[in-house]
Formats: sequence, structure tokens, C-alpha cells
Amino acid sequence: AAKTAGIDFGFGATQSIAAIEALAKAGVSVEDIIGGGLTGALTLASAGEIDLANAAETAASALTQFGLSGADVSRVADALVGGANAAQGGVDELRQALNQSGLVASQFGLSLEETVGTLTTFASAGLIGSDAGTSFRTMLLRIAKPSKEARAEIDRLGLELFNAKGEFVGIENLAGQFQQRLGDLTEEQRQASLALIFGQDAIRAANLLYAAGSEKVAEYTAEVSKAGTASKVAEEQQDTFDAVPALLTSA
Repeated sequence: AAKTAGIDFGFGATQSIAAIEALAKAGVSVEDIIGGGLTGALTLASAGEIDLANAAETAASALTQFGLSGADVSRVADALVGGANAAQGGVDELRQALNQSGLVASQFGLSLEETVGTLTTFASAGLIGSDAGTSFRTMLLRIAKPSKEARAEIDRLGLELFNAKGEFVGIENLAGQFQQRLGDLTEEQRQASLALIFGQDAIRAANLLYAAGSEKVAEYTAEVSKAGTASKVAEEQQDTFDAVPALLTSA
């Protein structure tokens, strides 16, 4: 597989071996690596224009964070490439953001697509890379354990962050509540409330969710949930690459 799988993507055997090692270290079985995991990593690297080893490590980390199987590597690739196509930054920036926030997001019950959709929402407003992931992670942690003052402000605003079963209401729901509960406040009042609840770092993420609202979050989540995105982009890029020699010759 290492000798042949990367040929169509422009990767050699040595690069493919590094990807196989990254997947194997994350617990992906040989069957799943050969059955689609390696191809998924190759697709992510090609479509996202990132190093193959980094692509494999990113996919492997996402599988672990969200409790996915080795067969879901292509799902990770589709989410990241879809997000990069929909907003500012590229796959590498989304990869950095996911590395910082994926585990906590998963612990809150968010799916891979909901998490990447949220990070894409941030990226559309210019918050990208590890900064986006850190701000998102901090926001979730502040929700999990608010200070006494933050809890009082949450109750005063009427925000419902968890349902009757103690489950997080989700990012789309939260963004909608932000617009409903904070929409009538002045800019000064809104910033004061969000700063009290989320602190100076996570207020960036909270403000962007307020601005986006539930519809925008849902739109980006749907965009990163489309199957086959990464394969399509990788194929288009390879077609372009293959056409370059002929263009140079004709020129």
C-alpha cells in the first residue's frame, strides 16, 4: 500500500509510510488503514495542501477525540476541506484549531462536524488557527464551570446552557440564545455580560457566535458535513497539476 497508494496523489512510498505509522500509532488497524484510512489521509493532504504526515496525525487525533473508527478518516478529510473552502484560512489553520478544541468539544457531546462547523464560523470572521481553537475550548470550559458571578449573569439573562438531562444544548442553540437574550442590550451591556461569563479570551468566540446566530452556524455545519468534498478537491487539483506540462509546452 505504501508503494502504490500515494502515486495518484503525487506522494512517494516514504511519505506514505510516515502516514501509515501515524495512523497505526493512533490505534487504527491494518485493515482500516488499507481499507480507506491511508487513502483518506492522502486525500486530506492533497486537497488541503499540507504535509502527508501532518494530515495523517490530524485524522488520527480526530478519530481518537471523537471516538470514530479508522473507516472515518475520509469523514475527517471532508469536514476540514469543506470548512477551508467555506471560510478564511486553509486546512492547516482548521487543523490547528481542531487540535486545540476537539477533545473538549467531544466531551460536550459535539460531533466532529458540529465542531468543525463552529470553527468554520469563527474562521469566516477572521478568527483562525490555534487562537480559534483555544478561544473555543476556553468558552466551553467556562460553560462547564462558571464562577459564582458568571452563574448569576447566566441566570439573569435567561440563558439555558444544559437541558433537563444535563446535556449541553449545542452550539447552534447557544448562538440562537445569544441573539435572543443579548439582542436588546447596548454594545456596552452586551460586552460586559459576555466578558463576565466567558472571560477575556473566550469572549472572542462568544461574540462571533452572537453575530452569526443559529442559522449561520447551521449553514457552516451543513457545509462541512458534505461527503466527498475532499476527494473532489483533490481530483481537481491533480487535474490542474497534470495539465501544467502541456500548458508550459504550448507556451
